[in-house]
Amino acid sequence: MSAVSLRQLEYFVAAADTGSVTAAAARVFLSQSAVSTALADLEESLGVQLFVRHARGLSLTSVGHQVLVDARRLLSGVDDLQNSAREANESLSGKLDVGCYSTLAPILLPRVISDFVAHHPAVDLRFVEGSYTQLVDLLRSGACDLALLYDYEFDQRRLPTDLAMHVLMSTPPYVVLPEHHPLSTLPGISLGQLAAEPMILFDLPPGGQYFLSLFEAEGLQPNIRFRTTSFEMVRALVARGLGYSILSQRTGINVSYEGHGFVCRPLIGAPPGLSVGAVHLAGARLTRRASAFIDQCRTSLAPATA
Repeated sequence: MSAVSLRQLEYFVAAADTGSVTAAAARVFLSQSAVSTALADLEESLGVQLFVRHARGLSLTSVGHQVLVDARRLLSGVDDLQNSAREANESLSGKLDVGCYSTLAPILLPRVISDFVAHHPAVDLRFVEGSYTQLVDLLRSGACDLALLYDYEFDQRRLPTDLAMHVLMSTPPYVVLPEHHPLSTLPGISLGQLAAEPMILFDLPPGGQYFLSLFEAEGLQPNIRFRTTSFEMVRALVARGLGYSILSQRTGINVSYEGHGFVCRPLIGAPPGLSVGAVHLAGARLTRRASAFIDQCRTSLAPATA
């Protein structure tokens, strides 16, 4: 293993990300032949085939996917070591990739990002939005250092054992109704009062399963009229009077993109709420940048837990 260099790992990650030797060479400012030789030397040193070469470029083998995760961890650790040694004033720099569940992103991320970049301007913070499954895949591949996700503890589901979560807040479910719905005047609404009403189900996995599990727990069957994976589409359909919905994240504005209003009411008998947390690979040492981002989340999101 001593024959493996950090430069080889850097070129390997570049090739895996871009899918071709040509693009990888441009990314690391080397000739194609130099990158190709480095990749071949790395495969020889490891004793495995990392890529399948074809006319369209490069594809990772199954072993290559695992090596990519380890390579990203090693390079991230070295980057953090260099930053720690170089910056005696304890300021942070370097790259930090954060994922966020799509419905959480516009509600939580702006305030966290604003506060984080103000305190750590030298950190190259990047973020990506996606579904639960997409973000877990990014964590496992090493493409994301952290991801802000719900912890869906229902129907025997638990956070996968290869992931760890730092809980940041809890978000109880609530009811969204058209402005002039007969139930909108009530201070709180039960699932029994809603079951026969047409429902707009927010169905971005595993959100849909979670909301349906609330009815199942009470032995009820919701009357689902429409399904959508868009948070704003849910609100727009409700505001148009096409049904009610149940959501977890609240915004400061109860108006759809079209300018139609809706009302939000507590769900009577609702569980305490889903935990929202910063998730990373279990057993992986967090970089100082990642730890600082989690600390910032706790500070920035504290008012939401009050």
